[in-house]
Amino acid sequence: MAQAGDARVSEGSPRIIPPDLPILMGFAHEILPVLIVLWGALAVAWALTGQVYTVPIAIWATVTTLMLWPVGHRLGRRYLTYRTGLFVLGVLSMAYIPFIGFVLQSQLPYGAKVVLWLLLPLDLTIFGILPSLRQGIGQPIRMFFRPDLLFGDGRVLCCGIIVTVLGLRYMLGPHPPAGVPIAIPKWDWWGIAYAMAAGFVPIIPLRGMNKLLARMNRLITARWGGWDGILFKEGLLVIAALSIGWGFHHVFKGAAPFTAASWHEIHEALEAGHHPLGWLLLTLGALWLVVVRGGYKRAIGEPFIKETRRQTWIKEVLFVVGFLPLFLGFMLLIEGDFGGWNPWPQWLVGLLFFLWGLAVLLPFRVLAQVNQRRAIVQQMAAVVLPAHRSEVRRRVLLQILPGLATLPEEECVAYMRAMQQALDETPEETRQVMAEDRLWCMAQLPSDVRRTLMRRMDPALART
Repeated sequence: MAQAGDARVSEGSPRIIPPDLPILMGFAHEILPVLIVLWGALAVAWALTGQVYTVPIAIWATVTTLMLWPVGHRLGRRYLTYRTGLFVLGVLSMAYIPFIGFVLQSQLPYGAKVVLWLLLPLDLTIFGILPSLRQGIGQPIRMFFRPDLLFGDGRVLCCGIIVTVLGLRYMLGPHPPAGVPIAIPKWDWWGIAYAMAAGFVPIIPLRGMNKLLARMNRLITARWGGWDGILFKEGLLVIAALSIGWGFHHVFKGAAPFTAASWHEIHEALEAGHHPLGWLLLTLGALWLVVVRGGYKRAIGEPFIKETRRQTWIKEVLFVVGFLPLFLGFMLLIEGDFGGWNPWPQWLVGLLFFLWGLAVLLPFRVLAQVNQRRAIVQQMAAVVLPAHRSEVRRRVLLQILPGLATLPEEECVAYMRAMQQALDETPEETRQVMAEDRLWCMAQLPSDVRRTLMRRMDPALART
């Protein structure tokens, strides 16, 4: 019998994205012209007013437009079938970031500012968790880039990092000014723009797209499965996470990144003797995330569907174990007044944020990952694989099917049911094509694997 790695593509190296499958429907003719007008208007506003807030607003508006544009009208799809209400709410909630910037720079009293500021971490996380739920992810749609599929998991990771870092800063960072119980940022628009451009965007859409492309590449061409792919993806995560910390550090300081104020703080940290320990913790954290966690992810093996919930838990625990020294070291390098406990109530606020951030990065991130994998499998079964040639479909299925057989029965049945539910919504021709290739691949599998899958297929199909 042929094994999973024995399938070959007969007509040369195939494209990862099928030629007739759009990456983002209507981008060139609808979305891009709107973005050009938007960018032009904000550029004119910046030129006329000199207000830097136009930069982060441009970043926010660009991402929001890309994510919420009604691409499905070209396919005759109702909007809420591919962009759920929870997803729309989650995307729109990101507007709280520029909103809080205007609040903190306004003449509102301190009490109003601190309450609205402390709501930011809740906005970022709660409205990030909601789109990551199964109900927050739309149905498969005929294009490769699906913001609803990437947004929830990426935002849970990104905003879990933010809240945890804020917790560390409130516990161990600079003391609040005299007479102020809880410090609030002085705010800097360049700082938040940097956090968004170098942190939010790489972690949420870019890392999500890289994840999809890398998974398909490994399945179709067996590339990107070595340490090169691990170093790129995990290195990008480390840099993006530190960029978020760097940006929010300057939001608190009220100074633009990479200016004299930045270097002055670093010099103060050096004079305080923080740098040796800071470099040690930063290096250990980065190596842990890239080598240990990355190595564990590589050891899980291919295809990605083999990853169990237990392994996802281990992955996220490994992330937290590396993330904490990474950021403690980073703060020791860039902040002269860091490392001592803050007075009450600021340390209590920090502790609550820290614990909530860990909850977001652990159980809620695990849930987001599980839901995302389920949605990716549905998109592959109903859209991506049917758009490929039969040889490519069979090559992928000869890896996916044995991978399913390695899972605990409950998880395997859940994936099978999800795939069948997605296929049930496709045209008859698509269902027929996928059924034929699945039967062909089943016949090529070892008998024990085939028996396992057939035994699990009955309960999966019975509940669809």
